[in-house]
Amino acid sequence: MSRQPENEMSWAKAVILATAISAVLIITLGFLPSMFRYFWESNMDAMSEFVAQKTGYEFKDTYTLVRVHDAISMGVQTVIFAIPIALTYILGERRRRRLGLRGTEGVKGYLPGK
Repeated sequence: MSRQPENEMSWAKAVILATAISAVLIITLGFLPSMFRYFWESNMDAMSEFVAQKTGYEFKDTYTLVRVHDAISMGVQTVIFAIPIALTYILGERRRRRLGLRGTEGVKGYLPGK
């Protein structure tokens, strides 16, 4: 039998925390990429000149610059989306170890019907 945790979160705290996390994710996954898009579009000529100065490659059309923008934007959004997933796993594992609970690897050799 496992021991009870000393400081479990109440429903009110959980709802407030979930609302705050949702607000942060909406801002970082929706608002910030939109601001980045407006910045990129307004400075597309400067971006093209900057890349030409640094690499010597000149863009013949803006399509490639749009694809570069999309790659950067999706990379940032993927990292931002993965952070809460990784944090949830890490915090859950810490809690499990602190409470002395078995993990998923604790169930071995179980065959239903025997």
